[in-house]
Amino acid sequence: MNREFLHKITLLGCLFLLITSSSGTDNGFQTPEQYAQIVQEHFANEEWEAGKELLEEGLQKYPNVSDLEWLMGKYWFHEKNYDQSRYHLVKAIDDNYNNVNAKHLLVDVEDITENYSSAICYVNELLEVNPYWRGLWRRKIELYRKQNNDVEADRLLKRINQIYPNDTILRKDYIYSMEVGYQQMKKGGNRKEAIEKLTELIKVSPQNEEYYLDIINLHLQEGNREAALGWSSNGLAAIPGSGALIVKRASILSELARYPEALAFIREQMKRNNSPAIRRMYNDLLMEAARAEKQRDPYVLYGMAYEGGNKNKEALDYLLNTSVTRGYTNDALFYIREAKKQYGNNDKGILYKEYMLYRQMNEDDLAYSTLKKMYEMYPDDYDITLAMSAQHMKKAEKLMELGLYAEALPHVLFVSQKHIDNDVNGAAWEKALSCYINMKRYNEALATLDTITLHFPDYENGTLKRAFILDKMDKTEEALQLYLSAIEQSDEDMRIFYVIGYEELAVPYIKKCMEAGATKKAYEEAIKLVSLNPSSDLGLRYAINSSGLLGKYDEFEKYTAQGINYYPEEPFYQAKRATVLERDKRYEASLEFLKPILNKYPSNKEIIGAFSQSSEYRALQLTKAKEPEKALAVLDTALLYDSQNKSLKYTKGVVYEANRQADSAYYYQKYYEPSIMEYRSFQRHLSGLRSMMLKNEIALTYLRARYGEEDIITSVATAEYTRKGQKNSYTGRLNYAGRSGSASDSMEAEEQTPGGVGIQVQGEWTHHFSPKWSTTVNAAFAPKYFPDITADVAVRHYLKNDWEIGAHVGYRRVAAYTKRYEWNDEFFAGGTGDNGYLFTGWNESKTNLLTVGGELAKTIEVVRLNTKIDMHFFNSNFYYNAQIGAKYFPANDGKTNINAMASIGSAPETAVLDYALPGSFSHTNTMVGLGGQYMVSPNITIGLMGTWNTYYNQTNTVRGSSPLNPIESISTRYKNLYNIYAQVYISF
Repeated sequence: MNREFLHKITLLGCLFLLITSSSGTDNGFQTPEQYAQIVQEHFANEEWEAGKELLEEGLQKYPNVSDLEWLMGKYWFHEKNYDQSRYHLVKAIDDNYNNVNAKHLLVDVEDITENYSSAICYVNELLEVNPYWRGLWRRKIELYRKQNNDVEADRLLKRINQIYPNDTILRKDYIYSMEVGYQQMKKGGNRKEAIEKLTELIKVSPQNEEYYLDIINLHLQEGNREAALGWSSNGLAAIPGSGALIVKRASILSELARYPEALAFIREQMKRNNSPAIRRMYNDLLMEAARAEKQRDPYVLYGMAYEGGNKNKEALDYLLNTSVTRGYTNDALFYIREAKKQYGNNDKGILYKEYMLYRQMNEDDLAYSTLKKMYEMYPDDYDITLAMSAQHMKKAEKLMELGLYAEALPHVLFVSQKHIDNDVNGAAWEKALSCYINMKRYNEALATLDTITLHFPDYENGTLKRAFILDKMDKTEEALQLYLSAIEQSDEDMRIFYVIGYEELAVPYIKKCMEAGATKKAYEEAIKLVSLNPSSDLGLRYAINSSGLLGKYDEFEKYTAQGINYYPEEPFYQAKRATVLERDKRYEASLEFLKPILNKYPSNKEIIGAFSQSSEYRALQLTKAKEPEKALAVLDTALLYDSQNKSLKYTKGVVYEANRQADSAYYYQKYYEPSIMEYRSFQRHLSGLRSMMLKNEIALTYLRARYGEEDIITSVATAEYTRKGQKNSYTGRLNYAGRSGSASDSMEAEEQTPGGVGIQVQGEWTHHFSPKWSTTVNAAFAPKYFPDITADVAVRHYLKNDWEIGAHVGYRRVAAYTKRYEWNDEFFAGGTGDNGYLFTGWNESKTNLLTVGGELAKTIEVVRLNTKIDMHFFNSNFYYNAQIGAKYFPANDGKTNINAMASIGSAPETAVLDYALPGSFSHTNTMVGLGGQYMVSPNITIGLMGTWNTYYNQTNTVRGSSPLNPIESISTRYKNLYNIYAQVYISF
């Protein structure tokens, strides 16, 4: 027993090893994407060799696939085998030029291997895909620096900083670049160039204390102490209370032996910064000043002499110049007044000193007033005109900061017309251009721009500014054309900037066209934008939307695919991809495509909207295919994400209605919000649903028939009760017929049946097996007029797109009547009359009638068409009847209709037999009918129908004057029978 058990265990183990070994040799991957996904997981987990082994297997199956080659390049990059890495990465790009991952890694490979030119080329290719990637711009600048091409790096950095002035990272890079530059100049002894670079740096970063200290030191090294003092003042104006700058300025003043000025300065600054170091310096300066006082300051000596009455030119000039230079404000004002007394109020030298003094005092209005007076007196003086221009520029800047461009304009125009200095003049024209643009005086702005480009041919922003102005003048097309011309003529770097400018104008212009209904124009402009910048997100969006509105579905699909290629995770393009599938009626494929995206972005409105729309279309498709349960499952899934979507709820109600669940249909369809035009029809539809919800129905029908050529009335009354359910309906029916006609031998009658009363009892059951199949079974019994026995079975199949087919079989036991005649023994020859035969009654015979038939129906919106054929087997003979009918439902309530019908055949239609109306076999029977029903309320529906039957009629008679020689005859003719059906349906 144990040996047998061990033998079984051994066999099972071998089988297990065989299965696992065979599964291990086949990873089961079917696509390159599966290989790529698993390899990336290995690499992410630092399982490089396992990933490489799987990657080699994938490349054997799928050689030269871009993503697999990229991953192999990534492996060799990790192994620092850069030649192998470059080889595979280049192959990846050969297979897919737009493989961004491969190009990024190639930049790293070429950077590490110091092939900087190649690295720059790959960066340029990446910038073509995404020109807004600032990190790539910074990488390109870094590569230029490694290439020792600092000139190009600085030019590019400066240009980028102008385009993105609010980018803090680029601003830091720009500042750092200039800082490195001035440090190198300083180390190389190029102090003047270092001062120029620092001056530019301070304009960009005016709050950097170190820059002021460095430029002060450089000026001191150049021996220009006054300039150093000026920069110390500028620094303190920008950074009030700076301890280092306070100490620096005081030290310079001390070196110049200007102790009173230094002490006054420190006392003033100690109001803001009373640090121990500054207090200590103040005390040290006091000691130095005390020692220097021993040497007698000339200023003091000249002052004493002047006060003593020696007011000669030498003393006054020294005192005035010294007081202004030292900043002795009150003294300087006094000596200026004294000088004016001696030299007059209009002396240019005195007025200029007064102007400089007011500037030192920050009395801008007094300084400007003095300068203006000098300018009016000496309009051709270069220094005065230059100073006047500086004052106008300063005023203009302040006014422009306040948004007062009209007030600023005269100031900049003054400067621009003086042609004093190219830099000043250029700045003035730039400000004039800005004023005209902000004042919306675009024609003057264009003229100003023409002047700038004429006098400054190297002006770089001419195209950008001109395009901007043209756009503001509602000449956007002209502006875009200007950009297109510039793009065609520009180099690689400038092309990217012009493309960016083109897009900034094109996007709002396209939006404006869309809002104005100019869809075709919007489409054309969007196509141009996408051709220039294939990765333009907004351009692609507008190209997709406008092509969809214009019915350009191939273009819609093309740009949707392009958007997914550049933005594979962007929900907008995923939603549009679903729209492409919907247009091809691939609703199920659309849902399968959207489900993983919806799981990833469960709150994204675009994806939810696309999923809801596809779900709605798919549900209606399934409903037409008679699969309502699947349709409801689709809608329920959509409502989990979009629970407030009224359209989904309404569609769910439509599905319930198709599945005969009127209560649920009513609940969901009431969420629909109809327009004013739809309101009455929609309310009518809801009333129809309320009627369908009622489970009980009583139907009362009255049929009145009359012959066309005889005043003989035939009637049938019907009362029935129906209990309705979703799958089963049960009906009990009672038919009553009364006939006028002969009933004894005392009457001659032309009709073919005896008079009397007939009652028929009938039961009917309808069962729906599924949304696609149903059956109806009925049986009836009657003693007279109606068929003795009636039994029918019908099967109906509901097909896609509202087609129906049906088949039925029936049995009836019907009665036939003939007149019975007998000889009258009292008749004698020669008497009155020529007929000795009397009508004594009716001969009744029973016959079996078997019916087999089929039906075909189609519903087209509000019209239902049907055709039906019945084949009857009667007295061993075959007969037929073909019918067609049409119902029009005008009121959207499911009950109100107009009904038309017609039939022809060698037998009457089945209804004639069922209602015990006259008809005949073997001869042509025809019928036409017209009627309709109207739902008065959810509880009451009334109907009226009229039919016109034409049938073949025959009557048997017996005549004769001898009992031995009866003469039998049959009279035949076609007769018209007119029927009126009145119906009342009561639901509750």
